[in-house]
Amino acid sequence: MNEIMNEKVIVANRGLVKAEFAFWVGQYLDKFYDNLENKKIVGNKCPKCGDVFVPPRKICGKCNIVIPLEENWVDLPETGELMNYTITAYKVNDRSDRKTKKPQIIGIVKIDGSSTGLVYRLLDLDPDEVKIGMKMKIEWEENPKGDPSDIKGFTIV
Repeated sequence: MNEIMNEKVIVANRGLVKAEFAFWVGQYLDKFYDNLENKKIVGNKCPKCGDVFVPPRKICGKCNIVIPLEENWVDLPETGELMNYTITAYKVNDRSDRKTKKPQIIGIVKIDGSSTGLVYRLLDLDPDEVKIGMKMKIEWEENPKGDPSDIKGFTIV
């Protein structure tokens, strides 16, 4: 039983793995997702420096203090400013390596009144139309269910 193995067997398979599972995102994101289900954006505000986080977080990265769960919630609008973007020919939401027929534009949009950005697809835009600083608006799914896919993406205001 104490034999040393001299051979290594490596098996590589190509393909998708589907795994059905449930997980808990914590109290802060729970509150954020509950509001997404009602087509609302909320963030939480650091009581020390005043930064507003979307999505909300438990600890302010600047001040390193805990943001109380039951305090400092801020209702925010559906609008924001495009901070940065990338254009890709690959599908980013299918966990596959398939190319798309039309390039996808993925952007970081800082919601008005917040200090951080959300990363989502930019919809109904041609790559040559995209400019940093553009005003954007959330496009919601018709029947939200309280998860990140409730936001389809962002469109130009």
